[in-house]
Amino acid sequence: MKWSNYYRFLSVAFIFGFSSLLHANQPIDGLTPEQAYQQGTLLYQQNKYNQAKPLLKFAADHNHSPAAAMYASMLFSNTFIQSEGEHEYTLKSAELGNVLAMVAASSRRALSGREHWRTKVTPILERQAKKDDALAMRLLSMLTAFEDESVSFDWLVEAAESGDAFSQHQLARHYEMGDGWFILPGKREKETERFFKAAADSGYWLGMLDYADRLKNRGNIKGYQSIIDELVEAGDALSILGISGSYVDAREYELAAYYSKIYLDSMGNEGKQSGYKAAQSIYDEATLPLTPEQIKQVDLKVQQYLKTHTVRYQKRIKDYEYTLDSFQ
Repeated sequence: MKWSNYYRFLSVAFIFGFSSLLHANQPIDGLTPEQAYQQGTLLYQQNKYNQAKPLLKFAADHNHSPAAAMYASMLFSNTFIQSEGEHEYTLKSAELGNVLAMVAASSRRALSGREHWRTKVTPILERQAKKDDALAMRLLSMLTAFEDESVSFDWLVEAAESGDAFSQHQLARHYEMGDGWFILPGKREKETERFFKAAADSGYWLGMLDYADRLKNRGNIKGYQSIIDELVEAGDALSILGISGSYVDAREYELAAYYSKIYLDSMGNEGKQSGYKAAQSIYDEATLPLTPEQIKQVDLKVQQYLKTHTVRYQKRIKDYEYTLDSFQ
């Protein structure tokens, strides 16, 4: 499989800026819960789960509801049922007023109490949806997905129209795959294009990547490159991995080595669909024809980039921070 094709596969699987880790060398018990959460959040987005978990657990055990929700998500082990640890911290987060956790606690995967939490969270989301809260609309789509697909899809459309970037991207993909009804010829493609562009304009990285590919396929190389440059500047790990694969396919080995080394020096190899092995294979292939001096220069350029950039995946951190207090 060509690396460019592998990159396209990864882009389907991966569905904010952060302060620098000023307290990274402190013992965990010397951190505030918020400091531990901020450090754990970045490590979570870098697929360094073994380092993230103790920090997030510390914050969660000190009643930090976003940390508890995120920690619970990292204890996922089964598609059909929550693990005991996942359930414990989901409930803890929900009881602290975390709305995302309430939705998780009401899902079919919950070990117990799902009807209690569904009864509690549904009116909360409906009230917020009436206030044009796009995330509430998306969560209502999630909540109704296994009860009524039509209602769930309608909520997804509402969320997308109200500006939720993730929903815009999801809806565009649904339309692209043939979902939804359109009477007028060409309307499907227009709506697909509209929502891909909206997701890109909203700053959702995966939406930006998909929209960039659409521009490239239409021959708009300048528009494509502009988006890719913006993503690299932002530190998007998926874009950096994809670029390295494209360069190794094109036999531009120094550039392939440069981008794959940025990924390797920033990211961990834990979590589902980690791209670390792919990056390592690209780097190994790219450095074979390079001289020791060329490899040294690549390393120096990587160090320069990493002095001013933080590489990570964009994992919708704001969803975890969606709490009753945030409505105030």
